[in-house]
Amino acid sequence: MSTSETPDRYHHGDLRRALVEAALELLIEGGTEALGMRELARRVGVSAAAPYRHFRDKQALIQAVAAAGFALFREAVEGAKTDVAPEEQLGAMAEAYVQFALSYPRLYKLMFSSELGKFEDKDLRRAADAAYESLAVAAAKADPDAPGEAAISAWAFVHGLSMLLLDEQLLGVSAANATPLIRALTRRHAQRFGKPPAA
Repeated sequence: MSTSETPDRYHHGDLRRALVEAALELLIEGGTEALGMRELARRVGVSAAAPYRHFRDKQALIQAVAAAGFALFREAVEGAKTDVAPEEQLGAMAEAYVQFALSYPRLYKLMFSSELGKFEDKDLRRAADAAYESLAVAAAKADPDAPGEAAISAWAFVHGLSMLLLDEQLLGVSAANATPLIRALTRRHAQRFGKPPAA
């Protein structure tokens, strides 16, 4: 998320990217309240009016930040299956999902905020759908008899676990000590895919 580009490069189309990167940093540091256009311009080193050439208002900026977040999110989840045996990929991807949420709690909560307006911004919707598809495809492969249900089940599990941990609803468990539990639960959940339900 470096924003060290020189002002000369902004004339070649890099300003929007630099603004999004700086906005990501501001969000991670201080939440959506920190995403002021004036502060963003100051951090990147451009005039106060410059961000408005790329984002009509703060909501448009927030949507762009969320889209970038989904891209990072997808990269983390997809990367988790590298060099992992096929039967272990779903568990590894599920663990990466939850770990991403714990590593970037403000970004994660923004990405799944009901006020974000995913259906209003096409770029954001595409980024969100692509991120969801990564885990959905892995879940569907693990349970080909009910791929749609498997995808929803996997998503509900990892999202629910993420929110429980972020809201510190599990007694004695915090982001600092959650890794063993996350690993155990995600692997256990993944192993259940494809097995017939109990009678």
